[in-house]
Amino acid sequence: MEPGDEPHLLFGFRAGADFQHSGDVTPKVGYSLSPFVQYDYARLADRLGLGLRAEFTFDRFQKLVTAYAYVNGALQSYRTTRALTYFDFALLATATAYLGRLQPWVAAGAGVALANFHTAESDFGSGDCHVARLLVLAAGGIDLAVGRRALVGVHVEYRGMLAKPDYPLGDGTSIQVFSDRLSLSAAFMYQF
Repeated sequence: MEPGDEPHLLFGFRAGADFQHSGDVTPKVGYSLSPFVQYDYARLADRLGLGLRAEFTFDRFQKLVTAYAYVNGALQSYRTTRALTYFDFALLATATAYLGRLQPWVAAGAGVALANFHTAESDFGSGDCHVARLLVLAAGGIDLAVGRRALVGVHVEYRGMLAKPDYPLGDGTSIQVFSDRLSLSAAFMYQF
């Protein structure tokens, strides 16, 4: 191994917009925060790094809706929020091309998604649903070295939750509120 080729540890933070692929019920636009740690364990031909990444992601989707409640015996409407949140933990295998200051990469992996759907709308019964499901994900991005050890980048990530549960409605029917997600984010990383 030449100096500078040793395996390295990368700490990163991503923040960006997420988009959901479901029907009219689920809020479609939200935000995402995702700190991660990556360890490159091998470098091939001084150009291709192979690594492992552990990441924690928080996603929140919400939209403004109208709900109804009885106040002093009269039915009144009010504005409230329909919200969907995810807490994900995932492990990924990564491959990074080292092209000078430019570092394009791809990754794939699996993990666990803890999700919560909440609304005060009476059409949705209790208005709360909590699930824990396995997820698979694929990601890619382009990072640019901006200092000796710092990088900035643009990342895209697709997350698919396996075995999505149905959400029961008060009328006996059910709908899907949990779905696949696509994230576009800006990232800041530091190498140790």
